[in-house]
Amino acid sequence: MTQLNISHIVLTSSVLLLSNAAAAAPDYKEMVSVPAGEFEMGCKTSDGIYCLPGTTPHKVYLDAFKIDKHLVTFDRYQSCIDAGSCTDPYMGAACNYGMPWAGNHPVNCITYKQAEDVCRFENKRLPTEAEWAKAARGPSSFLFPWGNAPAPSCDRVVMNEKRGDKMGPGCGAGTTLPVGSKPEGASPYGALDMAGNLFEWTSDWYSETYFANSPVKNPKGPEHGEAKVLRGSAWTARFKDGVALTVRSAYAPLGQGYVVGARCAASSD
Repeated sequence: MTQLNISHIVLTSSVLLLSNAAAAAPDYKEMVSVPAGEFEMGCKTSDGIYCLPGTTPHKVYLDAFKIDKHLVTFDRYQSCIDAGSCTDPYMGAACNYGMPWAGNHPVNCITYKQAEDVCRFENKRLPTEAEWAKAARGPSSFLFPWGNAPAPSCDRVVMNEKRGDKMGPGCGAGTTLPVGSKPEGASPYGALDMAGNLFEWTSDWYSETYFANSPVKNPKGPEHGEAKVLRGSAWTARFKDGVALTVRSAYAPLGQGYVVGARCAASSD
């Protein structure tokens, strides 16, 4: 066989390998569609979990929208930094920015504005609290993304699960795991990591009394406030009460917690 033929075979094989790798690479910017309709937000004692203050059950109707299948990754956030549209996340403690393995992990330690900025960079926006809740719970208002049972475990959630006599934050990793690591924990619409890995910023201001007076159609939260609403849970979460999709937390917009990340949304065309 001639040198030319050998070179051609090697080159062709390399191109095929690169093409196959590109075809197999996940699209971390992929969005899933959530149809218009009604569902129930809030927590009921009949759910069998502790209901936090401010989680009054109420019906909500939402127009159709789209939401990211995955949490925003460090690679996605880095693209925003490189374009001059985002600033560096906080570094140190359990913040993962700059770690060589963090590219496909969810970006943590970002403020509310930084979350807004990366979504805007991708021509998206942060979800409202109601949009986040419907994307996570589905039309049947499940307690967990996969349903009301079984109880959360590392089979479905990046969480702090006890193994023997030892606790295992991040399913033993001691930090986040790559986005989409728990496909069995997908929501009814196919969104991943709606429970576990990181809490997520929403666009709503927090009010403990808002659920009791929320508009039925497309609620967007109070007009003003001091804290924003975080939804979901994190790699530090323990027990079903901490992982349940009824959990809502107040968090200062300037906060840069190592358990806080973001997911983007967009209105349907």
